[in-house]
Amino acid sequence: MTTGTIIFLNGTSSSGKSSIAKALQQVLDSPAMHVEVDTFAHMLPEGFLETADPPVRKEAAARLISGFHQAVAALAAAGNTIILDHVVPSPKWWQECMTLFAPYMLLTVGVHCPLEELEQREAARGDRQPGLARMQLDHVHQHGRYQVDVDTSQLSPEACAAQIQSALRQLPHAYS
Repeated sequence: MTTGTIIFLNGTSSSGKSSIAKALQQVLDSPAMHVEVDTFAHMLPEGFLETADPPVRKEAAARLISGFHQAVAALAAAGNTIILDHVVPSPKWWQECMTLFAPYMLLTVGVHCPLEELEQREAARGDRQPGLARMQLDHVHQHGRYQVDVDTSQLSPEACAAQIQSALRQLPHAYS
C-alpha cells in the first residue's frame, strides 16, 4: 500500500480552501504540503489565460491541469501528505483525479459557501476576476460525492480543519 495521503479540498474561488489548508497544516500529526492549482496557473506567462486565443488557451489549460493532477499524484507516491486546494468545474477533471489518486489514502472535502458571502470575499480580496465564484458555483460540486462537507460561512478555518482531521482518523489505514 502506498503511504501518501491526499486531502482534496474542492470549492469555488474565495470559498476558504487556502485558509482551511493553512489551519490543517497546524493541526495534522505530520507535515503536509499545501498544493494549490493557482500556483500551477501562475507558471504560465503573465496574462496568458486572459489574452491567448481561446483554442490555444483551452489546450494549454488542459495540459496544465492534467500535469497538475499528475504532479499531486507523484508527490503522494513519494509518501507525502498533500492538502490539495482545487477548483474542479468538469467531470473529466474529477474523474482524472479519482483515477490518479486511487492508490493513496484520499479524503475528499467539499468546501461550500453561499454566493452572497463568496461575492463579498471576492470583492474584499481584490485579486480575483469579479464574478468568478458565481461562474464556478453551479459546476464545482456536481461531479462526485465528498466524504466531508464544510460550510465556511458557518465554521472557522480551524473548526473545518478539526472536522477534516477527525474524518481522516476514520479512514481505513488511518492517518497518523
